Amino acid sequence: MIQPDRIGHVVIKVRDLWRSTKFYSEVLGLQVMKVEPGFKMAFLASHGRDHHELAVAEVGSDAAAPREHSIGLSHIAFRLSDETALCDAYADLKKSGVRIIGAVNHGVTKSIYFRDPDGHELELYCDGVPEEIAKFPDPYAGMERLEFARDVPDFRQAIRELTK
Repeated sequence: MIQPDRIGHVVIKVRDLWRSTKFYSEVLGLQVMKVEPGFKMAFLASHGRDHHELAVAEVGSDAAAPREHSIGLSHIAFRLSDETALCDAYADLKKSGVRIIGAVNHGVTKSIYFRDPDGHELELYCDGVPEEIAKFPDPYAGMERLEFARDVPDFRQAIRELTK
Protein backbone atom coordinates (compact mmCIF):
# COMPACT_ATOMS: atom_id res chain seq x y z
CA MET A 1 0.00 0.00 0.00
CA ILE A 2 1.23 3.51 -0.83
CA GLN A 3 1.64 5.67 2.28
CA PRO A 4 2.29 9.31 1.39
CA ASP A 5 4.05 11.47 3.94
CA ARG A 6 1.61 14.35 3.21
CA ILE A 7 0.02 16.19 0.33
CA GLY A 8 2.92 17.90 -1.39
CA HIS A 9 1.30 20.57 -3.55
CA VAL A 10 -1.77 21.62 -5.49
CA VAL A 11 -1.79 23.11 -9.00
CA ILE A 12 -4.77 25.24 -10.02
CA LYS A 13 -5.71 26.71 -13.37
CA VAL A 14 -6.18 30.49 -13.47
CA ARG A 15 -7.10 33.06 -16.10
CA ASP A 16 -4.30 35.54 -15.39
CA LEU A 17 -0.92 34.45 -14.00
CA TRP A 18 0.06 37.87 -12.65
CA ARG A 19 -3.29 38.64 -11.02
CA SER A 20 -3.29 35.27 -9.25
CA THR A 21 0.36 35.47 -8.24
CA LYS A 22 -0.32 38.89 -6.72
CA PHE A 23 -3.41 37.62 -4.85
CA TYR A 24 -1.70 34.57 -3.37
CA SER A 25 1.46 36.48 -2.44
CA GLU A 26 0.08 39.84 -1.32
CA VAL A 27 -3.28 38.83 0.16
CA LEU A 28 -2.48 35.31 1.47
CA GLY A 29 1.20 35.95 2.16
CA LEU A 30 2.63 33.01 0.24
CA GLN A 31 6.22 33.40 -0.91
CA VAL A 32 6.80 33.36 -4.66
CA MET A 33 9.42 30.67 -5.16
CA LYS A 34 9.67 30.89 -8.96
CA VAL A 35 7.76 32.29 -11.91
CA GLU A 36 8.08 30.53 -15.26
CA PRO A 37 6.64 32.98 -17.81
CA GLY A 38 7.33 30.58 -20.69
CA PHE A 39 5.13 27.93 -19.05
CA LYS A 40 2.81 30.61 -17.63
CA MET A 41 3.19 29.18 -14.12
CA ALA A 42 4.12 30.49 -10.69
CA PHE A 43 5.18 28.39 -7.72
CA LEU A 44 4.38 29.56 -4.18
CA ALA A 45 5.01 28.29 -0.65
CA SER A 46 4.24 29.38 2.89
CA HIS A 47 7.41 30.45 4.68
CA GLY A 48 9.48 29.17 1.74
CA ARG A 49 9.66 25.77 3.39
CA ASP A 50 9.10 23.78 0.19
CA HIS A 51 9.84 24.32 -3.47
CA HIS A 52 6.09 24.92 -3.73
CA GLU A 53 2.84 24.06 -2.03
CA LEU A 54 0.69 25.81 -4.60
CA ALA A 55 1.26 26.46 -8.27
CA VAL A 56 -0.92 28.59 -10.51
CA ALA A 57 -1.04 27.83 -14.22
CA GLU A 58 -2.49 30.37 -16.62
CA VAL A 59 -5.01 28.96 -19.10
CA GLY A 60 -6.20 32.26 -20.57
CA SER A 61 -8.71 35.02 -19.95
CA ASP A 62 -11.46 33.26 -21.91
CA ALA A 63 -11.32 30.08 -19.80
CA ALA A 64 -14.73 28.89 -18.66
CA ALA A 65 -15.59 28.81 -14.99
CA PRO A 66 -16.24 25.43 -13.37
CA ARG A 67 -19.85 24.34 -13.73
CA GLU A 68 -22.11 24.31 -10.69
CA HIS A 69 -22.75 20.90 -9.15
CA SER A 70 -19.90 19.23 -11.02
CA ILE A 71 -17.11 17.06 -9.72
CA GLY A 72 -13.72 18.57 -9.02
CA LEU A 73 -11.85 20.33 -6.27
CA SER A 74 -14.08 21.84 -3.62
CA HIS A 75 -11.58 24.09 -1.84
CA ILE A 76 -8.01 24.57 -0.67
CA ALA A 77 -7.45 25.16 3.05
CA PHE A 78 -4.54 27.03 4.61
CA ARG A 79 -3.86 26.37 8.31
CA LEU A 80 -2.98 29.28 10.56
CA SER A 81 -1.29 29.03 13.95
CA ASP A 82 -4.17 30.04 16.22
CA GLU A 83 -7.39 32.02 16.56
CA THR A 84 -5.54 35.33 16.91
CA ALA A 85 -3.90 34.74 13.53
CA LEU A 86 -7.32 33.80 12.08
CA CYS A 87 -8.90 36.97 13.44
CA ASP A 88 -6.03 39.04 12.00
CA ALA A 89 -6.43 37.25 8.66
CA TYR A 90 -10.15 38.07 8.68
CA ALA A 91 -9.32 41.76 9.08
CA ASP A 92 -6.69 41.54 6.31
CA LEU A 93 -9.17 39.91 3.92
CA LYS A 94 -11.75 42.61 4.63
CA LYS A 95 -9.13 45.34 4.15
CA SER A 96 -8.13 43.76 0.82
CA GLY A 97 -11.73 43.81 -0.38
CA VAL A 98 -12.11 40.03 -0.42
CA ARG A 99 -15.75 38.94 -0.11
CA ILE A 100 -16.09 36.47 2.73
CA ILE A 101 -18.58 33.67 2.11
CA GLY A 102 -18.73 32.43 5.67
CA ALA A 103 -16.90 32.20 8.98
CA VAL A 104 -17.73 29.21 11.15
CA ASN A 105 -16.69 27.28 14.23
CA HIS A 106 -16.86 23.66 13.09
CA GLY A 107 -15.44 22.37 16.37
CA VAL A 108 -12.26 20.74 15.10
CA THR A 109 -11.54 23.95 13.19
CA LYS A 110 -12.51 27.59 13.09
CA SER A 111 -12.72 28.54 9.42
CA ILE A 112 -13.13 31.48 7.06
CA TYR A 113 -14.32 30.76 3.52
CA PHE A 114 -13.79 33.02 0.50
CA ARG A 115 -12.84 32.89 -3.19
CA ASP A 116 -9.77 33.90 -5.16
CA PRO A 117 -10.08 36.17 -8.24
CA ASP A 118 -10.89 33.13 -10.46
CA GLY A 119 -13.55 31.79 -8.13
CA HIS A 120 -11.54 29.00 -6.48
CA GLU A 121 -12.93 28.42 -3.02
CA LEU A 122 -10.39 28.91 -0.24
CA GLU A 123 -10.41 28.39 3.49
CA LEU A 124 -8.24 29.86 6.23
CA TYR A 125 -8.52 27.93 9.46
CA CYS A 126 -7.01 27.25 12.85
CA ASP A 127 -7.44 24.06 14.80
CA GLY A 128 -9.96 24.09 17.62
CA VAL A 129 -8.73 23.73 21.18
CA PRO A 130 -9.57 20.43 22.93
CA GLU A 131 -11.71 22.06 25.65
CA GLU A 132 -13.96 23.68 23.03
CA ILE A 133 -14.04 20.64 20.74
CA ALA A 134 -15.34 18.53 23.64
CA LYS A 135 -18.47 20.71 23.84
CA PHE A 136 -19.63 19.78 20.32
CA PRO A 137 -21.97 16.78 19.88
CA ASP A 138 -20.25 16.21 16.52
CA PRO A 139 -16.92 18.09 16.43
CA TYR A 140 -16.86 17.97 12.62
CA ALA A 141 -20.29 19.47 12.11
CA GLY A 142 -20.36 22.70 14.12
CA MET A 143 -22.10 25.60 12.35
CA GLU A 144 -21.72 28.45 14.80
CA ARG A 145 -20.65 31.78 13.32
CA LEU A 146 -17.27 33.00 14.58
CA GLU A 147 -17.58 35.71 17.23
CA PHE A 148 -15.30 38.14 15.36
CA ALA A 149 -17.20 37.68 12.07
CA ARG A 150 -20.77 38.57 12.93
CA ASP A 151 -21.07 40.66 9.75
CA VAL A 152 -20.89 37.68 7.33
CA PRO A 153 -23.48 35.02 6.50
CA ASP A 154 -23.82 32.12 8.89
CA PHE A 155 -22.74 28.70 7.68
CA ARG A 156 -26.23 27.58 6.71
CA GLN A 157 -26.41 30.51 4.29
CA ALA A 158 -22.82 30.09 3.15
CA ILE A 159 -23.17 26.37 2.46
CA ARG A 160 -25.59 27.15 -0.36
CA GLU A 161 -22.83 29.05 -2.14
CA LEU A 162 -20.07 26.65 -1.14
CA THR A 163 -21.87 23.66 -2.65
CA LYS A 164 -22.57 25.23 -6.05
